[in-house]
Amino acid sequence: MLIVNKNPSSKVLKQGYRKFCYHWWHFIILIFLFPLAYYWSKKYCRLFFNFTQDYQRTGKLQINQQLVEFNSLEHYHADLAVKKLTNFSFTPQEEQQIQELTILNHNGDELSMLILENPTSNKWVIGLHGWSENKYLALRQVYYFYQQGYNILTFDSVAHGLSYGQYSAIGYFNAHNVEDVTQWLMQNYQVAEFGVIGNSMGASCASWYALNYGYQNPKLKWIISDCGFSNLLVQFRYVMTYRYQKPWWLISWGLRRIFKRQLGVDIKKYNLLKEQHRIKNIPFLLFHGEQDLFVPFFMSQKFINQKLKYETAQLSELVAFPLLDHVEAISKGHDLYLAKIKKFLESEQELKNEITKEI
Repeated sequence: MLIVNKNPSSKVLKQGYRKFCYHWWHFIILIFLFPLAYYWSKKYCRLFFNFTQDYQRTGKLQINQQLVEFNSLEHYHADLAVKKLTNFSFTPQEEQQIQELTILNHNGDELSMLILENPTSNKWVIGLHGWSENKYLALRQVYYFYQQGYNILTFDSVAHGLSYGQYSAIGYFNAHNVEDVTQWLMQNYQVAEFGVIGNSMGASCASWYALNYGYQNPKLKWIISDCGFSNLLVQFRYVMTYRYQKPWWLISWGLRRIFKRQLGVDIKKYNLLKEQHRIKNIPFLLFHGEQDLFVPFFMSQKFINQKLKYETAQLSELVAFPLLDHVEAISKGHDLYLAKIKKFLESEQELKNEITKEI
């Protein structure tokens, strides 16, 4: 899917956060260009909202001249082949043990999810997929953890796959669903600890969950974020600039209003840089390609800089991939990606052992 029509410079990708925030001179220019800004914003905000909601949820999908069922193991296998992830395949016996089930969230809405149990383990990992993806594609994120003895769970986000919802808020509402899923897990299983991993939209949702709910749960031990945004409004302005080839401050007036009207949410509140004192004791491992054209590298850089301000001893790390694009670490940066996760889990275990000794 074409996201941007002109690639931003390397400097923008790495250091461009403030480029997409208002400055005093924007307001002076807007006084003179108000009629143009009003006309363009009315046009492009509607176009952009439709773009954020225009993706497949069910049916057949063509991948490399092969027609597969969307949101299925068949889809997962085809996606692995495209990404050349030859060692991410479950055995036929494991695939047969994958359970697809539906639970209800706090509002009584349906969430479609997958579970694969490791019978001798009480550790869990929840995988959150990206925008326009689904619970089966999220299996690639949790596969390694299953091999390490974790129970794994993935589910369709709001307005994705078979879960409820007409419109997606790009993970804003889904954070509460993660909380619902963890509560469901603890009611139905003996859960000693769990972690959450996500890519793109799922990465930001994992962090949003930790900031709003997870920080209160002592069983949440870590978050892994692959190419997540740290501020949704800034993310939207960035994409609009390079998608429509016009300054964001001339075409994005009313963007918050259209999301508020359609979804009942103020996207300005989806800001992962605030209230970070809440997550100061939760280790975060972030991955991001420096050539990411969809969610620019500066998003993770901004997040980790803010996070480290609150950590008395460093718990979190950002792993940069200088040559990689959006969520390519798991495929093109595979060896380093897995090595960093392995080291991260070992460090978390060492920290837990130290705390146990002190007690």
